[in-house]
Amino acid sequence: MNKAGTKHPGKASSAGTIVDSRVRNRKARLIQATDRVYCANAYSVSNALYVITKKSVVVIDTTESISAARASLADFRKITELPVSWIVYTHFHGDHIRGAKAFHGPGVKIIAQRRMPEDLARNNMLLPYRERVNAIQLGTPLPAGNGTSVLNDPEDGYMPPDTLFDEEFRFEEGGTQFELYHTQGESTDHLMVWMPREKILFPGDLFYRCFPMLSNPLKADRPVAKWIESLERMRALRPGCLIPSHGAPVHGAAEIDETLGNYAKAIRHVHDETVKGINERLTLPQILDHVRLPEELARLPYLAERYGTVRWAAKGIYRQYTGWHDFNPAHLNPSPRRKLSRALLEASGGPRPFVARARRALDAGENQIVLELTEIVLDVHPRHPQARALRLAALTRLGNSGSNALERNIYRAAAKALSHTAAGTS
Repeated sequence: MNKAGTKHPGKASSAGTIVDSRVRNRKARLIQATDRVYCANAYSVSNALYVITKKSVVVIDTTESISAARASLADFRKITELPVSWIVYTHFHGDHIRGAKAFHGPGVKIIAQRRMPEDLARNNMLLPYRERVNAIQLGTPLPAGNGTSVLNDPEDGYMPPDTLFDEEFRFEEGGTQFELYHTQGESTDHLMVWMPREKILFPGDLFYRCFPMLSNPLKADRPVAKWIESLERMRALRPGCLIPSHGAPVHGAAEIDETLGNYAKAIRHVHDETVKGINERLTLPQILDHVRLPEELARLPYLAERYGTVRWAAKGIYRQYTGWHDFNPAHLNPSPRRKLSRALLEASGGPRPFVARARRALDAGENQIVLELTEIVLDVHPRHPQARALRLAALTRLGNSGSNALERNIYRAAAKALSHTAAGTS
């Protein structure tokens, strides 16, 4: 049953970062998913999705940049000059809402799930922090190369929704039916768009071709259990075409069902194994050592850990269901970090043994050990030249290796910050 949408003005805009498709070495293209549906891919971080009806165009997600949105629209205008009638935000993240002005005009309606303005306002409450972590996540402060450089778009094209709904919303435009459902996962305000006659599903960010970011190291955790429910809800529709907001469309009911089923199975496995470990009184490190995807899931290309990781997901799930105390009494009221580091240095006779051991670790490729040992030295002697050099070498190695883009960017940002501070001795 349709629940009528209500008018509600938005109050906040979203700051974010954009990726220039040329820097990312991907060719921007309009993918024709069906006879009337187009996916504007690689113009930006996320896709703009176009549905042509008999009298207008419905746009689903708008990218994070007015310039990217305008570029995709200019190419789309070679296909049709029909006006835009609706804009749908699948959720509040900046890479889906900041290009809206490129599509908006008189009479255009913008629709979102009811939680969207509240979630966006909460996001903007921490705007300086979000700008910092978005820069790290997408690589803004980093030098060009390896597909990690991004550019800030100074113009925010977000426009607040004028129609909000609770759980379901249906409308017909130009003979085409659209059904919107509240489906949490990537965010609590997330929605999916379903075209029942054509059996086309727009899952937003509930599916993309890598292991999902269930727990971002830099951001709030996501409703993991709800994500599983949303995937099963999508499967129940038996879509014949799946058009995500990141990546290319997927065709074929059997392939889509198998893909979404495996995606849900992977998330459920990590969730359930983490909960099992909690109930068996395992520590978080023990859980992280134990939780792995089954081989039949781990080998699937769309579950590769290029964005989210299983370890990060387990950490987030653990944090969602437990308190911050890990039952180790030494961690209940810990000493200030610098005080503990000073005690360790005094007990070992100074920085020299730590630096020597860190150098051996670097030679052995034990980069994490290098970071942990040099952290103790630099807590007390922040300009210690040998410790700084070893730490920079380990960070550089970590930033230039591995398949996970966010992980690499975190290390590269730390290396850049360390290299830009004035060197000296203590």
